Amino acid sequence: MQLRNLPVLALMLCAFALLCAGCKNYQSYWVNVTVSNQTGALLRDVEIDYPSASFGINTLAANAIYHYRLKINGSGKIHAQYAAPMGRTIRVDGPILQENQQGNISIQLLPDHKILFSDQLSMGHGDKFSVH
Repeated sequence: MQLRNLPVLALMLCAFALLCAGCKNYQSYWVNVTVSNQTGALLRDVEIDYPSASFGINTLAANAIYHYRLKINGSGKIHAQYAAPMGRTIRVDGPILQENQQGNISIQLLPDHKILFSDQLSMGHGDKFSVH
């Protein structure tokens, strides 16, 4: 290695060390969703729609619980739907979700084609960057 390249190498190593020492901590806001089947029957084609995305569950056994983690992009209502045992599609609108909310949502699929939404959400303060 030539001595004239030594300052460039030293500068690159210093830049790398500073980058590693001051890594940015990017915070995203996540919502943990719990879907529970309390209907007493096997449910098919369970679908949860939320702003800008959705997820589905092919089958959900009676008394089964399904966990999912999502990030809300945009704002709008959350919806839950499923195919009831007699083939009827049940769909219920839930609360309005806002971008950067975080916390938990419980979706209980109940007898008599009812769906109960309960949430413990708080608003984050936008995406945060911090240097340690």
